[in-house]
Amino acid sequence: MSIERLLLVLLVLLPIPAFAHGEEVLVSLFYDLITVVALIIFILCIKWKSSGKGLLALVVIVSVLIPQVIVSSWPYMDNRMLIDLLCVGIPLISVLVTYFLFKRKFALKGKH
Repeated sequence: MSIERLLLVLLVLLPIPAFAHGEEVLVSLFYDLITVVALIIFILCIKWKSSGKGLLALVVIVSVLIPQVIVSSWPYMDNRMLIDLLCVGIPLISVLVTYFLFKRKFALKGKH
């Protein structure tokens, strides 16, 4: 792909109307994306049985949806710090708590 086409594709993908007004909302979306990617990498890197990894993936999905439902009616500018904290904190805490609760149950047994 030529550089011109790549730039055109990137330009088309940019949410230009959001940058005109209210671009702060995109920050929350980027926080959510970074949180989900980090948790997926964490799940892929741990040495657990696939059923345990599936449980953690389910926890990620549910814990990302719950804050979205809770804060969807809140005005963003008035509550932006709390919204960002909930949308990042709830998934992180949920996955870590689940990980530590089921650490022994789903850990792969090493060869002795």
